[in-house]
This record gives sequence, C-alpha cells and structure tokens, in this order.
Amino acid sequence: MVAGEVSCTKGEHLELTLGTKSVESIKLPDTAHIALGRIDPHVHFRESPEPTREEVEAYGPDGVDYDQLIQSIRSTNAQYSIRSGCLAALKGGVCIVGAMGNTPWGPVGPYRHQRSQEYYTEASLIPIVLWPRMEPGCPPIPGHEGKDFGSTFGGSGLTGQTRREMYTLWEGEAVSYHNDQTRTDETITEFKNRTYPDPRLLHHEYFDGSTVLACQKETMDLAESVGVSSLLARHIPTGPSLQQILDRARDTSFNLPAEIGLDYIYWCRERLLEQASKIALINYRRPAHPSREDQQSLIRLIQETVRAGYSIFFGSDHAPHARAAKEFKNGLPGSPGTRNIEHSLQYYFELASTYGYSWHDIDRLASINPAKHVSQFFSFPLEIGTLQSGAMANLAIFDEAAGYRVNEAKLTQELEDPEYHSALKGETGLRGQSLFTVVNGKVYDVKSKITALN
Repeated sequence: MVAGEVSCTKGEHLELTLGTKSVESIKLPDTAHIALGRIDPHVHFRESPEPTREEVEAYGPDGVDYDQLIQSIRSTNAQYSIRSGCLAALKGGVCIVGAMGNTPWGPVGPYRHQRSQEYYTEASLIPIVLWPRMEPGCPPIPGHEGKDFGSTFGGSGLTGQTRREMYTLWEGEAVSYHNDQTRTDETITEFKNRTYPDPRLLHHEYFDGSTVLACQKETMDLAESVGVSSLLARHIPTGPSLQQILDRARDTSFNLPAEIGLDYIYWCRERLLEQASKIALINYRRPAHPSREDQQSLIRLIQETVRAGYSIFFGSDHAPHARAAKEFKNGLPGSPGTRNIEHSLQYYFELASTYGYSWHDIDRLASINPAKHVSQFFSFPLEIGTLQSGAMANLAIFDEAAGYRVNEAKLTQELEDPEYHSALKGETGLRGQSLFTVVNGKVYDVKSKITALN
C-alpha cells in the first residue's frame, strides 16, 4: 500500500490523493482498513407513516378499521425507529440499506410506495431503498423490484393461483422472494407428532433444506412461466440451495441474483445447540439454520461464486422486533430474524479469519455487488460501489486487529434502542472494531456514541 489521503466532504464526491497528507488529517492505526461502505439490501425497519383517513379510503387497505390501523402503526413505531435502524447500520459500516415493506401501512401499489419512500428518505441518516410489496390485484411499479411476501412462512394466506396472478402483474419486472415456505404434505403439528424432535430443533427440521429447495424451484418455475426479468432469492441458507440457483441460471431466460443470509455464515444448528446462554435461542428463526455440513458447503461456494463474477451478495435480514417477540413460547420460536446489521463486521471477520476470504472478497459481497443490484432501482447522486475519485464518498473504516465483545447496555444507549438485544452476547473470539462510517461524504465516528464529524 502507499501513503495518501482520503478526503470526504458532505454531499460531495470522494477525493483520493496519493503520496501526500494534510496536517488536519485523522491518522489511522496501521491495522486499519479503508474499505467501501457496506450496502445491506435486506433490513426490516418496521416504522410506517401515518396515513390520513382519506388516504386509506383512496389507497387501501380495503375494509380496514382506520382507528385500529393507526393504533397498530403507533404501536409498531414505538418499538423501533428509522433513526435507530440507521444508527445500527452506521455502527456496522453500512452506508446504504434496502428496507422491507412489511409495515402496517406497507408500500403496496404506486401511491403507498411513493408516500412511504418519501417518509423514509425524510427521516433517514443514510440512503434507504424501500422495496415495494407485491399484493394480489395491485399494479406493479415499473423499474422497481417487488417483494413477494407470499413465499414466506405461512405464505401470507395466498393460494397458488392467487400468487400466480400476482406474479403475472409483474411480468417484465424484477421480483424477490423468501425461500421458507411450509411443507405441502404435512403440518408442523403432524411433523412433530411423527418425529418427536428436540423442541429447539423442531422448526429447523421442519423447514429444512428440502423445503427451501422445493420453494426455490416452485418460485423459479413460476417466475419463468410469467416472464419476470429478475428473481432474487433472499437469505439463502445452505450450499445446496445456492447451487440449485446457480444450476438454473445456466439455461434460464431471466436473471437470478443471489442474496446470502449473513447470519448463516456464523450460526448453524450445531453451534446454536452448543450455546449454553439463553440469548442464543433468540437467534432461532425460519427457515432452519443449516447443519454444519451445509453451512461449510455454503461458505465454500460463496467464495467460488463471487470470484467467478456472479451477482451474489450478503443481506442481514436485520429484524428488530422486541426481545419478548423473539423468545420461545409454548415450544415455538417467536418472530424470525435477528439484529445483525450492527455486527456485520464481526460476521465478515469470521470469513476472513477462519475461511480464508480476502477483504476484497468481502468488498464484492458486501459493497460492490449489492451496489450494482440496488442502483438498478434507485437513483443515487453519484456512482456507488467503487473506491475512486468522483464516486460517492461511502466508506467503512475499521481496525481488524481489535478484539470485540458485545455490550448490550452500551449498544442500547448508542443505538437509541431501549429493546436492544443481541444473539452474539457472550460470544468470545469476536474481532473487528468499526472506527468511522462515511455516508455521501458525511463522516461518522462510530467507535462509541455515533457522532457526525462534519
């Protein structure tokens, strides 16, 4: 490497100057990295705008009690704010996110999407791409990527024919989906009565690798038959599920980008069972975490795939429900997904230290490839996903040599999140300390309390 300086000015493009340094520059430790700002396309913020009674009458949802809707919105908004989500992203070196639209007044249809996107843009500290939600009978948003919630746990109550009609509306457009549908031949109760699994592994064995593969095949067949332009599988959990998509991509007529669930590179069934701390149970989610064997195959295949130039990237599925909503009740896990985005660096370090990933591999998976994906659907003021003069000044600056321990009390304060909890609490051997996150030239010191420096 060479000596030099990275200049960041709020709202202006990046400037790289090699061989010289200014007196006022922040000198970084020798073990620090200046990397591309990370982009996480799978984040649940959960905050919703409050529509007027007239907006609900004109744009739905149909048949809803307006007062109950507002009560639901306010209850959800009180649990987690856009600001808290942005602070968590900054803590993890993330400068751009894609937000899921599963809010009480979700971005369904063109008006509700535009209204919600404007609300998020106004309230955010970082650029947020709000994904529109697909719904039966609702028109598509041309040039955007619709989110199919009919493919997630329970299927949102959609029949196969209804889901086909929904996809047909999005002919020629991009779509994404979750790959965690239920088994078609057996309910979870019937499965439990037949197999008598360890209660902690009930969902992992029910929503296993075969259900993921079945869901992916069904969705790829559906998408190809109606003629969508792109189909993104979200939070891919195993090597075989990624391989199925790569095999299909060789001879298909549409794009098949792949999003890897960030927590699957760290947590597997065996690792969860080895955790003595009750906090680990919060990390149980649907679909099941992979076996150690399937996790290892996923990690190897990710490295091969990203080095081959395929459109593959990470998504944290950061899901900030309250702690009580996550915990087991009557033998069943609560809301799926965990709070991951603020610890993105620790997950990346797992790949770098244990599995031989280079930091350039991480740059492609966490910055370059997701930048190419999200920029298809959202206009940024400058080019993103590249570290060169003239590009958008988005940086993740971290010290890879520093050890790390989760401190929930500190993070509660720093992220302004009274419900903060982490499945990584108590984990030893974590590495990496985020130092600064730069968003469009605005520099945030993120070592402790997140502070803007310019």
